[in-house]
Amino acid sequence: MKQPKVSVLISFYNLAPYVDQTLESVLAQKTDFPVEILCADDGSDDGTIEKLRAWEQKYPDSVRVFVMDRVPGAKYEANERIQRMNAIRGRLFYEAKGEYVCYLDGDDFYTDEHKLQKQADILDADTEHQYVGCGHNGCYYWESTGRTEPIEKPLRACSLTAKEYWSFLYIHTNALMLRNVGLQGIDPYTSGVQIIDNMLTFQFLPYGGIYYLPDCMFNYRQMEGSTYHRRSVYQNYILNALMLYQQAVICKGFFASGLVRTVFEYGELFAARRNPQLTREAQTYMDNIRRYHAGRLRRIVNYNNESLPARLWCEIENPVWFFLTRVCRHFIWKPKVRALLEESRRKQEQNA
Repeated sequence: MKQPKVSVLISFYNLAPYVDQTLESVLAQKTDFPVEILCADDGSDDGTIEKLRAWEQKYPDSVRVFVMDRVPGAKYEANERIQRMNAIRGRLFYEAKGEYVCYLDGDDFYTDEHKLQKQADILDADTEHQYVGCGHNGCYYWESTGRTEPIEKPLRACSLTAKEYWSFLYIHTNALMLRNVGLQGIDPYTSGVQIIDNMLTFQFLPYGGIYYLPDCMFNYRQMEGSTYHRRSVYQNYILNALMLYQQAVICKGFFASGLVRTVFEYGELFAARRNPQLTREAQTYMDNIRRYHAGRLRRIVNYNNESLPARLWCEIENPVWFFLTRVCRHFIWKPKVRALLEESRRKQEQNA
Protein backbone atom coordinates (compact mmCIF):
# COMPACT_ATOMS: atom_id res chain seq x y z
CA MET A 1 0.00 0.00 0.00
CA LYS A 2 1.20 3.48 -0.83
CA GLN A 3 1.56 6.07 1.91
CA PRO A 4 -2.02 6.61 3.16
CA LYS A 5 -3.45 10.08 3.12
CA VAL A 6 -6.17 9.30 5.68
CA SER A 7 -6.09 6.95 8.66
CA VAL A 8 -9.49 5.81 9.97
CA LEU A 9 -9.13 4.81 13.62
CA ILE A 10 -11.89 2.46 14.83
CA SER A 11 -12.37 1.20 18.40
CA PHE A 12 -14.32 -1.95 19.30
CA TYR A 13 -15.52 -3.89 22.33
CA ASN A 14 -18.06 -6.70 21.98
CA LEU A 15 -19.55 -5.28 18.81
CA ALA A 16 -19.57 -8.41 16.65
CA PRO A 17 -23.02 -7.73 15.09
CA TYR A 18 -21.81 -4.37 13.76
CA VAL A 19 -18.26 -5.07 12.56
CA ASP A 20 -19.21 -5.83 8.96
CA GLN A 21 -21.43 -2.78 8.45
CA THR A 22 -18.86 -0.45 9.99
CA LEU A 23 -15.91 -1.71 7.94
CA GLU A 24 -17.95 -1.96 4.75
CA SER A 25 -18.92 1.70 5.12
CA VAL A 26 -15.25 2.71 5.32
CA LEU A 27 -14.01 0.42 2.56
CA ALA A 28 -16.81 1.72 0.31
CA GLN A 29 -15.38 5.24 0.43
CA LYS A 30 -14.58 6.64 -3.01
CA THR A 31 -11.32 8.58 -2.85
CA ASP A 32 -8.42 9.49 -5.11
CA PHE A 33 -5.98 8.66 -2.31
CA PRO A 34 -5.07 5.60 -0.18
CA VAL A 35 -6.90 5.05 3.12
CA GLU A 36 -5.68 2.85 5.97
CA ILE A 37 -8.10 1.38 8.51
CA LEU A 38 -6.71 0.76 11.98
CA CYS A 39 -8.92 -1.27 14.33
CA ALA A 40 -8.29 -1.62 18.08
CA ASP A 41 -10.27 -4.05 20.20
CA ASP A 42 -10.56 -3.89 24.00
CA GLY A 43 -10.39 -7.66 24.49
CA SER A 44 -13.82 -8.70 23.19
CA ASP A 45 -15.18 -12.18 23.92
CA ASP A 46 -18.18 -12.20 21.56
CA GLY A 47 -16.45 -12.93 18.24
CA THR A 48 -15.55 -9.33 17.41
CA ILE A 49 -11.82 -10.09 17.23
CA GLU A 50 -12.34 -13.06 14.91
CA LYS A 51 -14.42 -10.90 12.56
CA LEU A 52 -11.78 -8.18 12.57
CA ARG A 53 -9.03 -10.71 11.79
CA ALA A 54 -11.08 -11.97 8.85
CA TRP A 55 -11.29 -8.44 7.44
CA GLU A 56 -7.56 -7.99 8.03
CA GLN A 57 -6.83 -11.17 6.06
CA LYS A 58 -9.13 -10.10 3.24
CA TYR A 59 -7.65 -6.58 2.99
CA PRO A 60 -4.08 -6.92 4.31
CA ASP A 61 -2.95 -3.72 2.57
CA SER A 62 -5.68 -1.60 4.12
CA VAL A 63 -6.77 -3.09 7.46
CA ARG A 64 -4.64 -3.55 10.58
CA VAL A 65 -5.94 -4.93 13.89
CA PHE A 66 -4.63 -4.40 17.43
CA VAL A 67 -6.01 -6.17 20.52
CA MET A 68 -5.66 -5.00 24.12
CA ASP A 69 -5.03 -7.46 26.93
CA ARG A 70 -8.02 -8.03 29.16
CA VAL A 71 -8.57 -10.25 32.20
CA PRO A 72 -11.20 -12.83 31.14
CA GLY A 73 -14.63 -11.76 32.36
CA ALA A 74 -13.37 -8.44 33.75
CA LYS A 75 -15.86 -5.58 33.70
CA TYR A 76 -14.57 -2.03 33.70
CA GLU A 77 -16.82 0.81 34.79
CA ALA A 78 -16.62 4.59 35.29
CA ASN A 79 -13.02 5.83 35.23
CA GLU A 80 -11.49 2.46 34.33
CA ARG A 81 -13.77 2.22 31.31
CA ILE A 82 -12.77 5.72 30.19
CA GLN A 83 -9.08 4.96 30.75
CA ARG A 84 -9.26 1.92 28.50
CA MET A 85 -11.02 3.96 25.84
CA ASN A 86 -8.22 6.51 26.07
CA ALA A 87 -5.60 3.76 25.75
CA ILE A 88 -7.29 2.39 22.61
CA ARG A 89 -7.58 5.78 20.95
CA GLY A 90 -4.01 6.67 21.88
CA ARG A 91 -2.65 3.43 20.45
CA LEU A 92 -4.48 4.01 17.19
CA PHE A 93 -3.23 7.60 16.96
CA TYR A 94 0.38 6.54 17.46
CA GLU A 95 0.05 3.91 14.73
CA ALA A 96 -1.55 6.28 12.19
CA LYS A 97 0.55 7.07 9.13
CA GLY A 98 -1.97 9.26 7.31
CA GLU A 99 -1.75 13.01 6.88
CA TYR A 100 -5.27 13.14 8.34
CA VAL A 101 -6.98 10.99 11.00
CA CYS A 102 -10.64 10.13 11.56
CA TYR A 103 -11.94 8.45 14.70
CA LEU A 104 -14.90 6.08 14.48
CA ASP A 105 -16.74 3.97 17.07
CA GLY A 106 -17.12 0.34 16.06
CA ASP A 107 -20.91 0.33 16.10
CA ASP A 108 -21.33 3.45 13.95
CA PHE A 109 -20.94 3.76 10.19
CA TYR A 110 -20.51 6.18 7.30
CA THR A 111 -23.53 6.92 5.10
CA ASP A 112 -21.90 9.04 2.38
CA GLU A 113 -19.35 7.28 0.17
CA HIS A 114 -17.67 10.62 -0.58
CA LYS A 115 -17.28 11.71 3.06
CA LEU A 116 -13.51 11.29 3.31
CA GLN A 117 -12.90 12.90 -0.09
CA LYS A 118 -15.03 15.94 0.77
CA GLN A 119 -13.19 16.55 4.02
CA ALA A 120 -9.71 15.91 2.64
CA ASP A 121 -10.37 18.31 -0.26
CA ILE A 122 -11.17 21.11 2.20
CA LEU A 123 -8.08 20.48 4.32
CA ASP A 124 -5.87 20.14 1.22
CA ALA A 125 -7.07 23.52 -0.04
CA ASP A 126 -6.20 25.10 3.32
CA THR A 127 -2.50 25.49 2.55
CA GLU A 128 -2.00 27.96 5.40
CA HIS A 129 -3.39 25.43 7.92
CA GLN A 130 -6.07 27.78 9.20
CA TYR A 131 -8.08 24.67 10.11
CA VAL A 132 -6.87 21.75 12.19
CA GLY A 133 -9.96 19.82 11.20
CA CYS A 134 -13.05 19.54 9.05
CA GLY A 135 -16.28 18.27 10.59
CA HIS A 136 -19.84 17.65 9.54
CA ASN A 137 -23.23 16.77 10.91
CA GLY A 138 -24.40 13.24 11.58
CA CYS A 139 -27.60 11.42 12.44
CA TYR A 140 -28.82 9.56 15.47
CA TYR A 141 -29.86 6.13 14.24
CA TRP A 142 -32.36 3.76 15.88
CA GLU A 143 -31.81 0.31 14.41
CA SER A 144 -35.14 -1.10 15.59
CA THR A 145 -37.14 1.39 13.53
CA GLY A 146 -34.59 2.72 11.03
CA ARG A 147 -35.43 6.24 12.18
CA THR A 148 -32.74 8.90 11.89
CA GLU A 149 -32.53 12.41 13.26
CA PRO A 150 -29.79 15.05 12.76
CA ILE A 151 -27.50 15.39 15.78
CA GLU A 152 -27.06 19.15 15.44
CA LYS A 153 -29.39 22.00 14.54
CA PRO A 154 -29.31 23.07 10.88
CA LEU A 155 -26.23 25.20 10.26
CA ARG A 156 -24.76 26.13 6.91
CA ALA A 157 -21.17 25.46 5.90
CA CYS A 158 -18.86 27.83 7.75
CA SER A 159 -15.32 28.35 9.00
CA LEU A 160 -14.82 28.81 12.72
CA THR A 161 -11.83 29.79 14.78
CA ALA A 162 -10.95 27.35 17.55
CA LYS A 163 -12.47 29.63 20.20
CA GLU A 164 -15.65 30.17 18.18
CA TYR A 165 -16.03 26.42 17.73
CA TRP A 166 -15.42 25.71 21.42
CA SER A 167 -17.92 28.32 22.54
CA PHE A 168 -21.02 26.99 20.78
CA LEU A 169 -20.72 24.04 18.38
CA TYR A 170 -20.51 20.29 18.99
CA ILE A 171 -19.24 18.00 16.26
CA HIS A 172 -19.26 14.30 17.09
CA THR A 173 -15.76 12.80 16.97
CA ASN A 174 -16.97 10.32 14.33
CA ALA A 175 -17.64 13.28 12.04
CA LEU A 176 -14.23 14.95 12.29
CA MET A 177 -11.20 14.68 10.05
CA LEU A 178 -8.20 16.07 11.91
CA ARG A 179 -4.68 16.87 10.84
CA ASN A 180 -2.28 14.25 12.12
CA VAL A 181 -0.26 16.59 14.31
CA GLY A 182 1.76 13.58 15.43
CA LEU A 183 3.64 13.75 12.13
CA GLN A 184 4.99 17.14 13.30
CA GLY A 185 6.16 15.64 16.57
CA ILE A 186 3.16 16.89 18.55
CA ASP A 187 1.62 14.39 20.97
CA PRO A 188 -1.90 15.54 21.94
CA TYR A 189 -2.15 12.73 24.49
CA THR A 190 0.64 13.92 26.79
CA SER A 191 -1.78 16.04 28.84
CA GLY A 192 -3.15 12.96 30.59
CA VAL A 193 -6.68 14.38 30.33
CA GLN A 194 -9.42 11.79 30.03
CA ILE A 195 -10.25 11.97 26.35
CA ILE A 196 -13.97 11.44 25.87
CA ASP A 197 -15.35 13.05 22.71
CA ASN A 198 -15.27 16.79 23.44
CA MET A 199 -11.85 16.62 25.09
CA LEU A 200 -10.52 14.49 22.25
CA THR A 201 -11.39 17.32 19.86
CA PHE A 202 -10.00 19.95 22.23
CA GLN A 203 -6.58 18.27 22.13
CA PHE A 204 -6.30 19.55 18.54
CA LEU A 205 -7.84 23.03 18.89
CA PRO A 206 -4.57 24.78 19.91
CA TYR A 207 -3.39 24.07 16.34
CA GLY A 208 -6.22 25.62 14.33
CA GLY A 209 -9.93 26.16 13.77
CA ILE A 210 -12.65 23.94 12.32
CA TYR A 211 -14.41 24.00 8.97
CA TYR A 212 -18.00 22.76 9.26
CA LEU A 213 -20.15 21.03 6.65
CA PRO A 214 -23.92 20.60 7.24
CA ASP A 215 -24.06 17.22 5.47
CA CYS A 216 -25.15 14.23 7.58
CA MET A 217 -22.53 11.66 6.57
CA PHE A 218 -22.55 9.07 9.37
CA ASN A 219 -25.05 7.30 11.60
CA TYR A 220 -24.61 7.31 15.37
CA ARG A 221 -26.21 4.10 16.58
CA GLN A 222 -28.27 4.47 19.76
CA MET A 223 -27.57 1.55 22.09
CA GLU A 224 -28.47 1.07 25.74
CA GLY A 225 -25.15 -0.61 26.53
CA SER A 226 -22.95 2.20 25.24
CA THR A 227 -20.57 4.06 27.56
CA TYR A 228 -22.72 7.19 27.29
CA HIS A 229 -25.91 5.40 28.27
CA ARG A 230 -24.22 3.48 31.10
CA ARG A 231 -23.83 6.84 32.88
CA SER A 232 -26.81 8.77 34.15
CA VAL A 233 -27.69 12.12 32.57
CA TYR A 234 -26.48 13.78 35.76
CA GLN A 235 -23.10 12.01 35.58
CA ASN A 236 -22.70 13.08 31.96
CA TYR A 237 -23.35 16.66 33.04
CA ILE A 238 -20.56 16.31 35.61
CA LEU A 239 -18.05 15.04 33.06
CA ASN A 240 -18.96 17.84 30.64
CA ALA A 241 -18.72 20.50 33.35
CA LEU A 242 -15.31 19.18 34.35
CA MET A 243 -14.00 20.14 30.90
CA LEU A 244 -13.68 23.75 32.06
CA TYR A 245 -10.86 22.62 34.36
CA GLN A 246 -9.40 19.92 32.12
CA GLN A 247 -8.97 22.28 29.17
CA ALA A 248 -6.56 24.44 31.18
CA VAL A 249 -4.14 21.49 31.35
CA ILE A 250 -3.95 21.51 27.54
CA CYS A 251 -4.23 25.21 26.70
CA LYS A 252 -5.02 28.19 28.93
CA GLY A 253 -6.35 30.54 26.25
CA PHE A 254 -9.86 29.07 26.06
CA PHE A 255 -11.26 29.90 29.51
CA ALA A 256 -13.96 32.32 28.34
CA SER A 257 -15.02 29.97 25.54
CA GLY A 258 -15.13 27.12 28.04
CA LEU A 259 -17.41 29.11 30.35
CA VAL A 260 -19.86 29.58 27.49
CA ARG A 261 -19.60 25.96 26.38
CA THR A 262 -20.32 24.48 29.82
CA VAL A 263 -22.89 26.96 31.14
CA PHE A 264 -25.83 24.63 30.45
CA GLU A 265 -24.29 21.76 32.43
CA TYR A 266 -23.37 24.04 35.35
CA GLY A 267 -26.89 25.45 35.35
CA GLU A 268 -28.44 21.98 35.50
CA LEU A 269 -26.05 20.80 38.22
CA PHE A 270 -26.61 23.93 40.30
CA ALA A 271 -30.38 23.56 40.05
CA ALA A 272 -30.12 19.95 41.33
CA ARG A 273 -27.51 20.60 44.03
CA ARG A 274 -29.81 19.76 46.98
CA ASN A 275 -30.88 16.33 45.68
CA PRO A 276 -29.21 13.71 47.94
CA GLN A 277 -29.61 10.92 45.36
CA LEU A 278 -27.67 12.95 42.78
CA THR A 279 -25.02 13.76 45.36
CA ARG A 280 -24.51 10.01 45.73
CA GLU A 281 -24.24 9.61 41.95
CA ALA A 282 -21.56 12.29 41.90
CA GLN A 283 -19.25 10.31 44.21
CA THR A 284 -18.13 8.16 41.27
CA TYR A 285 -16.31 11.17 39.82
CA MET A 286 -15.08 12.93 42.96
CA ASP A 287 -11.50 11.74 42.36
CA ASN A 288 -11.61 13.37 38.91
CA ILE A 289 -12.96 16.59 40.40
CA ARG A 290 -10.22 16.71 43.04
CA ARG A 291 -7.52 15.85 40.50
CA TYR A 292 -8.31 18.96 38.47
CA HIS A 293 -8.90 21.15 41.54
CA ALA A 294 -12.46 21.81 40.37
CA GLY A 295 -13.59 23.46 43.60
CA ARG A 296 -16.67 25.18 42.23
CA LEU A 297 -17.88 21.98 40.61
CA ARG A 298 -17.18 20.02 43.81
CA ARG A 299 -19.23 22.44 45.92
CA ILE A 300 -22.18 22.04 43.56
CA VAL A 301 -22.28 18.26 43.07
CA ASN A 302 -21.16 17.44 46.62
CA TYR A 303 -23.39 20.14 48.11
CA ASN A 304 -25.06 17.92 50.73
CA ASN A 305 -21.70 16.75 52.09
CA GLU A 306 -20.04 20.16 52.21
CA SER A 307 -19.62 22.35 55.28
CA LEU A 308 -22.03 25.21 55.90
CA PRO A 309 -19.47 27.89 54.81
CA ALA A 310 -18.83 25.94 51.59
CA ARG A 311 -22.57 25.71 50.86
CA LEU A 312 -23.01 29.43 51.50
CA TRP A 313 -20.12 30.20 49.17
CA CYS A 314 -21.71 27.93 46.53
CA GLU A 315 -24.89 30.00 46.74
CA ILE A 316 -22.93 33.23 46.26
CA GLU A 317 -20.31 32.30 43.67
CA ASN A 318 -22.46 30.56 41.07
CA PRO A 319 -24.81 33.46 40.25
CA VAL A 320 -21.64 35.55 39.78
CA TRP A 321 -20.15 32.96 37.41
CA PHE A 322 -23.39 32.72 35.43
CA PHE A 323 -23.29 36.51 35.01
CA LEU A 324 -19.66 36.39 33.88
CA THR A 325 -20.60 33.70 31.37
CA ARG A 326 -23.27 35.95 29.84
CA VAL A 327 -20.68 38.71 29.53
CA CYS A 328 -18.19 36.34 27.90
CA ARG A 329 -20.86 35.06 25.53
CA HIS A 330 -21.64 38.61 24.42
CA PHE A 331 -18.04 39.31 23.48
CA ILE A 332 -17.12 35.88 22.10
CA TRP A 333 -20.21 35.49 19.97
CA LYS A 334 -19.21 38.05 17.40
CA PRO A 335 -21.63 39.03 14.64
CA LYS A 336 -20.63 35.99 12.54
CA VAL A 337 -21.50 33.48 15.25
CA ARG A 338 -24.67 35.30 16.28
CA ALA A 339 -25.79 35.37 12.64
CA LEU A 340 -25.16 31.61 12.30
CA LEU A 341 -27.17 30.89 15.43
CA GLU A 342 -30.02 33.17 14.38
CA GLU A 343 -30.12 31.57 10.94
CA SER A 344 -30.21 28.13 12.60
CA ARG A 345 -33.05 29.21 14.88
CA ARG A 346 -35.12 30.45 11.94
CA LYS A 347 -34.60 27.22 10.02
CA GLN A 348 -35.68 25.20 13.03
CA GLU A 349 -38.86 27.25 13.39
CA GLN A 350 -39.62 26.79 9.68
CA ASN A 351 -39.16 23.02 9.96
CA ALA A 352 -41.23 22.72 13.15
